[in-house]
Amino acid sequence: MRTSKMNRRDFLRLSALAAASVAISSCTTAEEEPVEPDVTEEPEVPETEEPEAGYQEAPALADMVTAGDLPSVEERLPASPMVIDMAWSKVGKYGGTLRKVTANSQFGDEQVFMYTSSPLHWLGGGSAIGPGLAESWEANADATEWTFYFRQGVKWSDGEPFTVDDILFWWEDMVQNEECAETIPAWALVGGEQMTVDKLDDFTVKFTFAAPAPLTDFELATFSKFGFTACPIAAHYMKQFHPDYSDEENFETFEEMQDWWVNPDQPVLFAWQPSRLDVGQRLVMERNPYFWCVDKAGNQLPYIDTVDITYGEDLEVLKLKVINGQVDFLSHPFFALRDLSLLKENEDAGNYHVELWESGAGGAPAWTINWNQPDPEKQEIVRKPEFRQALSHALDRETIRKLQFFGLGGPASTGTVSPNTSSFNRTPEGKAIFKEWRESYVEFDLDKAKSLLDSIDVTDQTGDGWRDLPSGAELEMILYNNSNDFAEVGELVKEQWEAAGVKCVHTMVSGQQIGTDWRNGNSDVRIWGGGAPDGPDILSYPAWIVSHSANGRWAPLYGSWMALEGTPNEGVDKDQDPRDRQPPWEEPPADDPNYRLFELYKEAIAEPDLAKREALLFQMVRIHIDEGPFLMGIIADIPRIVIVGNNLMNVPTDEEMPLGGWLGPWVVAQPGACTYPEQYYLES
Repeated sequence: MRTSKMNRRDFLRLSALAAASVAISSCTTAEEEPVEPDVTEEPEVPETEEPEAGYQEAPALADMVTAGDLPSVEERLPASPMVIDMAWSKVGKYGGTLRKVTANSQFGDEQVFMYTSSPLHWLGGGSAIGPGLAESWEANADATEWTFYFRQGVKWSDGEPFTVDDILFWWEDMVQNEECAETIPAWALVGGEQMTVDKLDDFTVKFTFAAPAPLTDFELATFSKFGFTACPIAAHYMKQFHPDYSDEENFETFEEMQDWWVNPDQPVLFAWQPSRLDVGQRLVMERNPYFWCVDKAGNQLPYIDTVDITYGEDLEVLKLKVINGQVDFLSHPFFALRDLSLLKENEDAGNYHVELWESGAGGAPAWTINWNQPDPEKQEIVRKPEFRQALSHALDRETIRKLQFFGLGGPASTGTVSPNTSSFNRTPEGKAIFKEWRESYVEFDLDKAKSLLDSIDVTDQTGDGWRDLPSGAELEMILYNNSNDFAEVGELVKEQWEAAGVKCVHTMVSGQQIGTDWRNGNSDVRIWGGGAPDGPDILSYPAWIVSHSANGRWAPLYGSWMALEGTPNEGVDKDQDPRDRQPPWEEPPADDPNYRLFELYKEAIAEPDLAKREALLFQMVRIHIDEGPFLMGIIADIPRIVIVGNNLMNVPTDEEMPLGGWLGPWVVAQPGACTYPEQYYLES
């Protein structure tokens, strides 16, 4: 069972002494029990009405209006601003500088901090979808046509109007231009063809697909902007660098200027716009006077004037800054739970408090065994369900929870997608099959593990105490681990599998090495530190359910084959050995569970009817239950440390957020998508 909220609260209070979604217009509130949120109906989104007292603005902007340097707030806001009104928030105060830190020299963390320019937004912590930059949308019966109605009067940070032309520029002048580095997003390729984009008027666009595309709304709420692409982009500004509209001979200058954090002059739709960049050191952002969102009282957001982000080369540097009182908010990068006591002990001195937001992980860390083993006999063994079931039963997850996670986290898990995934919370059937999946082969039973290995002739034939392959050849499993936070977990997994007689080597490697070896199919076992956190609709990010793509979670060569299907590179280098192809890929036989999973997946993503689509998804889960596990997780929903300055308001606890938070994947873009930093404010 999930660790209770009271236990977590007690732990936060006592750990210093130890030895070791968003809702629009108050329409969505946090669930009392986030394991099984009631999302049978999407949260209602009330119509936006102009407040009786009119709109208000930050004092500095009001002064600029009085001086004639800025249009009035009514002129700057769209006809129908988006109202940000969280269930836990109150009307805030203007002013101040929010101090943040990052270990990302490209300041990529800000992509999940400023989420608002996505056309659609997550509601209820990721349980449903609501308006964003698009005020409304609709699809035809077979989901081949999607029409989006954007808010009229939205302006870029330089005051120029945002229109559908900014979407067309991205699509026609960037994506469709082979000389431009902008690529076609996966959601825009359906039925083996690119979508078509039609402007119906300045604020209405229609996407037409060659086949049903029922997940389009999920895709456009994912990450930030249009699924982490450059769209929308300020065409009126960027045309001056585009070869078709200027004297530029190529896209070199264009591509240098299109990154908003590098080029302070580029207009944005975010709450804050860059004003200063010291490369690899510091990024300063100032309030966007044309930001298109307000609070429930009609105050134009954001409340905070300035966001000042300092770069630190590693987590130790960031930790010192937190302890020294130099940080008002930190949710990325993640501090390890072993740092919790130190951070708690220094709360008063640093004038902050620690929150624990749930990661949304299906089972962290997760371990997968390579289905595409280069050794034929080892490949045959790891593909036997009994072998993987034995290793799962050999894992003492509760000991790992106690030693590494201080007793925190959700249920022990064989390895699933996130428990927050909408399909497994919408209906009783979805909840039941998810529970069965999570609990399959999760029981710690060393005798059962040994018996399963015996049943497939993985026994000690040489008398050296280690089990061998059926031929008598040595069996050794090498565990690749690139997560320093889970180095101790890797050692425990090694010890527990060796207790079942399977010889293991646990090795720490770089992220680059683990990625390269995995994509080439040359690893035995690898860690996934995030523990399958993605969603909220798992079919739109299928790597954890189908092993899709070159980073497919357990069958990388099969995953590459899946990703190439329907693209111009389908069948590339097919006359060569699978590992010599570029990229390496291999087609699974029709009786392989990965082939059957892929066939069900393709059918599901083309099914417009939600109930039928979920029925297909549940068939996929049944393969995981009956022929798995393919993922071996440890503990679901491990908590993540969040630092909140004591003077920073409107930041929720995990108990206040629907689903308890989802601070694992960038797919959900938390904190932006679940807490809306635009409505954070500073108390003096």
